[in-house]
Amino acid sequence: MKNEEKQLFKQLCSFRSEQLDEELLSYATPEVLGHLFFNRMQGIAYGVLKSSGCLGAVNREFRNSLKGAYEQNTEKNKAFFRCLRFLSEVLRERDGKYAMLKGALLCGMYPQGYRTSNDIDLLVRPRDVTEIGDVLISAGFRQGSIREGRFVAAERKEIIESKMLRGETVPYIFEIGLPHMRFLEVDINFSLDYKNGETDILEHMLNNSTEIGGIITLSKSDFFIHLCCHLYKEATTLPWVEMKRDMTLYKYADIYMLLDGMSNEEIRKLFKRAESLALEKLCAFAILQTAELFNMGIPTVTATAKDLLHGDETFLQRVISPREKKTYVFKTKDITARFFMHDRAADLEEVKEA
Repeated sequence: MKNEEKQLFKQLCSFRSEQLDEELLSYATPEVLGHLFFNRMQGIAYGVLKSSGCLGAVNREFRNSLKGAYEQNTEKNKAFFRCLRFLSEVLRERDGKYAMLKGALLCGMYPQGYRTSNDIDLLVRPRDVTEIGDVLISAGFRQGSIREGRFVAAERKEIIESKMLRGETVPYIFEIGLPHMRFLEVDINFSLDYKNGETDILEHMLNNSTEIGGIITLSKSDFFIHLCCHLYKEATTLPWVEMKRDMTLYKYADIYMLLDGMSNEEIRKLFKRAESLALEKLCAFAILQTAELFNMGIPTVTATAKDLLHGDETFLQRVISPREKKTYVFKTKDITARFFMHDRAADLEEVKEA
């Protein structure tokens, strides 16, 4: 991509900023459009163009592609919110044993059409995974995946490996048959990373769960901290890098939106809570990368985040291979340059043990 295309892409994604350089709109190319769709930012980009009064300044194909995605997001969310109510009813007697995460709450926080979700994520204590899974199966869910519009049951090996290496279950799927959402997919997460070793932290988070708009979720600080941990988990695990899904921008957009709406006091409490859970470095990782990708002018926050790295200069570049038990680092330190790489896996080099 040309430098002007990269600038336009970033501005179309920066929905909390009022700056849109109209001179860049002539670079509304297929490359920019492809990046928007790949990063699931197409609804946001349409909203930015619309709110800026610039829809007529981009070519018709570019504009109509974004408009179609924006309208589809709007319609899909109607089905998604029905799915949330359905799942809440299925789990109504298990309050306190789970919290809904990510899109379950975030889809209702964005402006209409900006964000949607393909699944519902649950956070569950390891000891409650079987119980919650059994409740879902009793309600008609099955573990597996959707391929070419059809359900494919998971094999036992896949179910075991997902728990051991990913800290989450193979998805539970229910054919709900709604417009724009034929299948409801539920992911049960019982770890903040791939190690499956933070039982006490999950206990603290779930003990402080709350209800927002009929949805059982984490407290405001813990919800943000979990988003940071989830981003870190996917951004620093080798299979995600190889799939080119490690830096999908919509995950950073969630943190961008929440962080931009916080007061200084809320941010101070957030950092304090993260330190009490020994998760401050993971939060710093997500905040520093997000601040750079969205050009956020928050020097005090980023300075504090850098301090929380405790001098670990390679923390922002490290990638782990859980299966091989190997560590890699990115040779390219610049976050934006790394984001626009076609093949980030090729930029990795293995860290040899001394």
